[in-house]
Amino acid sequence: MALRDINAAVDFASKEAEQTAQDIAALSVFFNPKSVAVVGASSDPKKPGNTALRHMISMGYKGKLFPVNPREKGILGLPCYRNVSDIPEPVEMCILMVAAELTVPVAKELVERKRRFNDVKGAICMSAGFGEIDAPEAKQRQKDLIDILRSASIRLIGPNCVGVMDTVSGFNTNFDIGSYPRGGISVLTQSGAFGNSFLFASGTSGRVGLNKYVSMGNMADVQMAELLTFLKDDVTTRVIGIYLEGLSDPRGFFQAACEAAAVKPVVVLKSGRSELGSTAALSHTGAIAGAEAIYEGAFRQFGLMRVRSVAEFYDTLRAFSMQPVPKGNRVAVLTHMGGPGTMCIDEISELPGITMASFTDETHAALKAILSPAANVGHPPGYIDLTAAHFERLHHQVLQILFKDPNVDSVIQILAPSAFLDQPLLAKEVAAAFQSQGATPKPLLNVITFGDFAGELRRGLEAAHLPTFDYPDTVARVAANLSNYGTVRTAAAQAGGQTQSAGTQGPAAQLIAATAKAGRVSLLEPEAYAVCKQYDIQVPPFKMVDSLPGALAAAREIGYPVVLKVVSAQILHKSDIGGVMLGIGSDSALEKSYAQLVDNVRKAAPAIAKPSVLVQKMMPAATELVLGAIRDRLFGPVVMFGLGGIYVEVLKRVSFRLAPFGIEQARALIHDMLPPKIIAGARGRKKLNVDAIAAMLVSLGRLLEEHPQIDEVDLNPCLALDDGCLAVDARIILAKAKKG
Repeated sequence: MALRDINAAVDFASKEAEQTAQDIAALSVFFNPKSVAVVGASSDPKKPGNTALRHMISMGYKGKLFPVNPREKGILGLPCYRNVSDIPEPVEMCILMVAAELTVPVAKELVERKRRFNDVKGAICMSAGFGEIDAPEAKQRQKDLIDILRSASIRLIGPNCVGVMDTVSGFNTNFDIGSYPRGGISVLTQSGAFGNSFLFASGTSGRVGLNKYVSMGNMADVQMAELLTFLKDDVTTRVIGIYLEGLSDPRGFFQAACEAAAVKPVVVLKSGRSELGSTAALSHTGAIAGAEAIYEGAFRQFGLMRVRSVAEFYDTLRAFSMQPVPKGNRVAVLTHMGGPGTMCIDEISELPGITMASFTDETHAALKAILSPAANVGHPPGYIDLTAAHFERLHHQVLQILFKDPNVDSVIQILAPSAFLDQPLLAKEVAAAFQSQGATPKPLLNVITFGDFAGELRRGLEAAHLPTFDYPDTVARVAANLSNYGTVRTAAAQAGGQTQSAGTQGPAAQLIAATAKAGRVSLLEPEAYAVCKQYDIQVPPFKMVDSLPGALAAAREIGYPVVLKVVSAQILHKSDIGGVMLGIGSDSALEKSYAQLVDNVRKAAPAIAKPSVLVQKMMPAATELVLGAIRDRLFGPVVMFGLGGIYVEVLKRVSFRLAPFGIEQARALIHDMLPPKIIAGARGRKKLNVDAIAAMLVSLGRLLEEHPQIDEVDLNPCLALDDGCLAVDARIILAKAKKG
């Protein structure tokens, strides 16, 4: 490439990045507009057009408000206008709260106004009756609304949403919720009903401080990925919570989420976990892949904290908004009640990414010196039961000792308020211990069990910015989320890294082109092996033959034991028709096996008079893995990894990652998927060569990325041998297989 071409490419990329930054910055109008027109405002206090306007006033919004309703002269002490064109002052934001069929005419008025005054920057459409309805006129209405607004570069949130709340600016379009406690949590939700119920539940307790809230609705224009990028740089947002149902552009979302997660926690609650994604029955990979499985893998890949319940979503957001991220995954559990403490430890033992701490000798000695002889210290490791012989100051002393232990990264404390303790004093002692840590504190999560005195203790701790929780098992999951985020933060920033390309030329491109030209649905096994070799995916030695003498010569050259496999475009699942013969250890055994294989093929496919046969080295027993890749209709190239063999489709112990990715992500996938004992070498086998397996995973991602004609790759089983990893069976399916 000439120097001028390189400079031109750099300039183009720079201008594109600058434009993207400007587009994201322009989203600030949705959170702090200088002026707002409310189209559909009402003087009836029972109508949304009144409550939304009233809530904006009660939230303390300082900008100018312009109610618009041709039947009203004034609403809530504000002059009312017949239409947006009549407003004599600049209008930055417009809230649409009229019937769906009236929104398109209003959009035309906004476009005309912007052409005259260059003022309108954004709109929020609260109305329903658009793309969420399975009716042609509703879908066309949504398209018309977006096309009209885009013609004047007016961005839209919605339609079919409850809009935006910003406790910093006081801007609030929510017709259900008025004032709200300010804090560091920003929430993006695809369901206004869920978002509002979450805010009602958490807001009534006074334990959640909200920063920004966006009900996305149909996401016809402004996308969640854009808002994630905006919130990443928002200095008042400490943690981002997302309620997710599904995405039309998941890659764009995960790219933005990855960049956000490198800066601040992103907590996701996703519904719709049934297997409704794109699948194919031609390979193990296609049979297992589904939208939910791929979403799950992508959440892990890009460092997002996925939670499984509304309670965990709420509690995890609160913890991130009020507590530091731990430096490691070792947690101490402090309590004075055996039962709840045991429940907490049981949950910790089953969670990935978190473990009980092992106290230092100094910690043991310091604790023994101040605790009752009946107290339990370190049985199991990281556990302390003060028993009933506890008092307010003792909690302060024990917490200080735990915070100073280098083997403790975070602390869970389980408290049962009672008449024998001074609750305000206990809260004060606990808060003082936490605050004594200095500039790099460790997290402290407090469980307050129920009772007459629970509210008093809870209020005291929350006032000191210490989050409290209701249940010991839930707090264990929250602690795991905190620890996991600390662990994956660096990995999230590295996601998407690539290695050197194998190129789109060579045997792979030629074989794929020839297969497609022949009208075949998949590459033959030896062809798939040739593609694998180009991408440094190792396969056992093999030779192709079409006669018994040829098979005998090949077996002697390769060395017994060997495997025989039929190779035919007419036989996709060769094992089903007896087209695979295993463990052949001699000439005489090969003669019998070859004859049986030929007979099985003729019965299954009489048209094949003289089958082609692959003679392959029989590899020694080893841990069986499955590696695969699929081009999903939503996610694009996706790589699969897990335990292999004949039960892979039944057990489905596999995980997915969006491709391409780098070697570190591949290693993380292996450790995430395989039990440590298998990696270390189970039942006398040697330790797995993680680097070799990781290199194969990276290569698979490149293969799909560089050859868009490929729909699926299935390597099952792959044998994890001492010196690397071999694919002993390979299937490559082209896109044409899914047509028709």
